[in-house]
Amino acid sequence: MAHLVAWLSLCASLVLANSNCTRLFNSAVINNQTLYIDGGDMHTLFPNGTIPKSAIRDLQSVDLSRSWQNSDDDLFTYIRKPHDNSDTDDNPPWLNEGASWSNEQDLFFYGGYLSEKAGISVPPLATWRYDIAAKNWTRRGFWGTPLVRLCQGGAVQSSVDQMAYYLGGSLNPAGNPTFINTPGADVYMDPGLIALNMNTLEWTKASTADMNTWGTIGDGYVGLIDSVGKRGLLVAFGGYTYPVGQKLSFLAAQQTNESNQNSMETVRVYDIDKERWYDQQTSGDVPHWRMAGCAVVAPAPDLYVFGGMAAKTKDSDGNVYVLSVPSFRWIKVYDDHVLRYKHKCVLAQKHTMMAVGGIIPVDDMEYYPQSRNCDSSTFANGIGIFDLRKLSWMSNYNANDHGEYTIPSKIVDVIGGSETGGATLSKPQHGFNSSDLENLFKHRSVRPTTSVVANPTGSPASTHQPAAGTGHTLSSGTIAGAVVGVVAGVALLAGLAMAWVIVRRRRKEQEAAQQDGPPWAKGAPDTWVFAPRPPEELDAVPVYELSHDRQESWCGAASRVEMPTEANRTPELPASRDR
Repeated sequence: MAHLVAWLSLCASLVLANSNCTRLFNSAVINNQTLYIDGGDMHTLFPNGTIPKSAIRDLQSVDLSRSWQNSDDDLFTYIRKPHDNSDTDDNPPWLNEGASWSNEQDLFFYGGYLSEKAGISVPPLATWRYDIAAKNWTRRGFWGTPLVRLCQGGAVQSSVDQMAYYLGGSLNPAGNPTFINTPGADVYMDPGLIALNMNTLEWTKASTADMNTWGTIGDGYVGLIDSVGKRGLLVAFGGYTYPVGQKLSFLAAQQTNESNQNSMETVRVYDIDKERWYDQQTSGDVPHWRMAGCAVVAPAPDLYVFGGMAAKTKDSDGNVYVLSVPSFRWIKVYDDHVLRYKHKCVLAQKHTMMAVGGIIPVDDMEYYPQSRNCDSSTFANGIGIFDLRKLSWMSNYNANDHGEYTIPSKIVDVIGGSETGGATLSKPQHGFNSSDLENLFKHRSVRPTTSVVANPTGSPASTHQPAAGTGHTLSSGTIAGAVVGVVAGVALLAGLAMAWVIVRRRRKEQEAAQQDGPPWAKGAPDTWVFAPRPPEELDAVPVYELSHDRQESWCGAASRVEMPTEANRTPELPASRDR
């Protein structure tokens, strides 16, 4: 009996001595005062110095309505994903490098690949939705669903239009069941910008053929500015790029060929409404090339960029940069030698950038943590908190700080104005590359948004205030005549608009089908297959509340093979380009 007690005591001490080291390949999103973290691998530091990894199966959440320290033991709540349904296809998967978005009611999960520690087969292709109030998971109801699962693309969202965007990325055999056992399946980049309407659950796709030479971007930086253009602008830079048909057995962490680097000096800007790409030269403290860092958009709008990996570890940094628009001026606002990459960032309270997950790379072993580089202090529990007003990292989150974003003096000193705006520097140093892009910034708008708090890399928008009335009134006869005329006109215009939309979509699909796919897909239909719109939404699978079997660990780079497209390619919508 004494031996049993001693053995149990030893086991207990070992368990208590274990500590989380680093979390990698997760996604993160904020919805209504809650931070949600999905997927990835956790590296756990054991007393003997080993750091094994395991897949994180359940959805994690952090309450942003209360204050906390990032080192708190009770920081995370676990929302269990069902894994015992009779139909295993109804079990939501746990994947690496997926994307997550939110509207006021639901969370949406797309993309990723299977961790080598997941212990399950590659799940069927699907987009998943979690109903927060009902605690239900479902993969049903989506239509136009792309029949590929991408990873390492840029995920952003507009809370104004309730649209989720995913730019570029690559395809991984470990994320696509059709190709996991296909001979020769490898890492392939995928061109295109896919979008999910979070209200109608419809997926669509637009072209990136004019974004850069090959129309591809992976592990880049993407931000969405809601206030410019009718539907906002995407701004993209950094990350790697390769031809669609070229195998990528290894990631670009050691790439030195500039032709495979999306520039940080020349950024790509996409007008969502016009489906048009622009190139724009930047100036100032231009960061050297990097990938796999993160960006958030503050209301000015200022794009804050943190971390990432250069072509070589020794060239990487932990600086924070701001790309201020419309001056397209880079400003280094925080200088730090502590590296970090493969993290995700979200904007909380309009003035706080939270870095979630990620790793401190060591030499050229960037995916293999060492005990001296386990998360602590600033990034305890894998959560970093950066105050965008004070330009400093903090270990505490203050839920009672409801102040607005104010522009720091380091930015004001460069672009002029004050902490509340009014910048005097309103155009790039060498002018806009396109007069059309310049005109977009001349007509900025303020559009109404939902109550969703913070986007992964989207800019908050204020509530629109209607213009004051003229004071004139109409007689009842005038109103009646106007109503009849308006109804007839609206009916006619609606019919013409519908016909125009159908013709436009068909033309774009035909033109987009000309884009080449990877060599292994030759002979397959040259379009992606989209699922038809379902006649009705099916019941969701109930989720079981909290999980107590916490599976956490880390994922190595050697296992990460990424791949070609599914057997049917998605039609890409062409877009014009201005340089």
